[in-house]
Order: sequence, then C-alpha cells, then structure tokens
Amino acid sequence: MGEEKFEIIDLVELQAIENATSARYAEIDKVKADPRLADAEKNLEVSRKKGEEKNSQFHELDVKRKKLEDTVDTHEEKIKSNEKKLFSGTITDPKELSNYQEEIQVLNNSNSKLEDEILEIMEEQDMAKPGIEALKEEMVEFDSIVKRLRSEMDEKLEVLKHNIEGLKKRKEDVVLRIPGDYLKKYNDLKTKKSGIAVSVIKDNFCSACNMEIPSIETERFVDSDEVYKCPICGRMSVLYRPEMDDIKKELES
Repeated sequence: MGEEKFEIIDLVELQAIENATSARYAEIDKVKADPRLADAEKNLEVSRKKGEEKNSQFHELDVKRKKLEDTVDTHEEKIKSNEKKLFSGTITDPKELSNYQEEIQVLNNSNSKLEDEILEIMEEQDMAKPGIEALKEEMVEFDSIVKRLRSEMDEKLEVLKHNIEGLKKRKEDVVLRIPGDYLKKYNDLKTKKSGIAVSVIKDNFCSACNMEIPSIETERFVDSDEVYKCPICGRMSVLYRPEMDDIKKELES
C-alpha cells in the first residue's frame, strides 16, 4: 500500500526535509553562539568583578574606620576615668597627679591623630560612593541586556525546535511512502556522498555535483517518473519538476 502512494518526487522531498533539518540545527548552533549575548555576559562579568572589588575596598575602609573609632572610644573612656581620679581629691602625690595628666595629654594627642585618620577614611569613602553607585547601575543595565538576549534566544530556539519536530514528522510520513529498496539505496548513498543522496537534473546539470551531464547520457534522461544515476557523481538523480521548487520554498520558509 505504501508503494502505491510512492512518487519519484518523494525522494527529492526526503532530501529537502533532511537538508532543512540540518539547516535548522545549524541555526540553533548559531543562535546559541550569538556574539551579542557573549559580549553582554562578558561585560556583565567584568562589571560585577569591578563592583565586588570596589565594595571590598569600601568594606576594608569601613572596618579600619570602625576599629579607629573603637580605639578613640576606649581612649575617651580612659581619659574620663583619669579626669575623675584627678578631680576626686583622693590623689595627693604630685608625681602620681603628673602621670595622670601626662597620660590624658598622650591620649588626647593620639585621639586627635586617630580622628584625622577617620576623617580621611570617610572622605575616601565619600569619593568612592559615586563610582560604586555607577557600577551598580552599569550591572543592572548589562543584566537587563543579558536577560533580554537570553529571552530572545529561548524564543528562537523554541521556534526552531518546534520546526524540527514538524520536519521529523513529515520525514516519517515521506519515508513510509518510499519502497524499501529505494530507501536502502538512498541511505547508502547519503553515507557515502556527504549526506546528499539525491540530485535533480535540470538543463542537463546535476544539482549535487554542479556538473553538466554529457549529451550522450542526457538522451536517456526522459522519464520524470524514473530514478536515474548521475554519471558523474553517482547519486540517485531525477528530472526536474516545477513542484520541486515549491517543496524547497516551503521547507526553507
């Protein structure tokens, strides 16, 4: 029953379906390798690393500032304690009084230097903040671009995968119409001939090897319902029919 439905053009359609399927897989590879997405991901990663570096430097300054502030607080507590002892009236030894006064002076001097350092750190942090914010905005922008391109890629891949599934189903239907001997020969030639088993003879030229068929050979190429053999490349060959263009156009769309 399958052979009753068979037409020579089915071989051409099978070849066209396989070519279209290969083209879709090539498109998938091309979509996945979109240089725009690769560039956007690279820019995002560079921006993220810069942001991490800036944040790390800011955090180190923060840690250093807080440590200095803690030291100042400790000194202040010590100063208050010494001043309390000085004004308590319980210390009468001049040398001890002098020691407390000297310690207070040393602590005050130290705090003055520490506060200068704290101010410098705060100024450095203030100067760093605009750059950190700019990097955050940059990361948001690059992340948005990456997400958009990935979304576009996923949509294209979904369409291509759906298209391939349709081609696979169409191939199954065509294969059922082709007699076993023709199908075996087709598959054998496809393996030997770089995936192209069938050629179309048009204007005495073979579509597969692009060579002109000698006139002595073309004299026997007369029946459009017959499968011939290209005398040059050895592929299964059929005579051109206008509907072949329709099949090709449909599968390429």
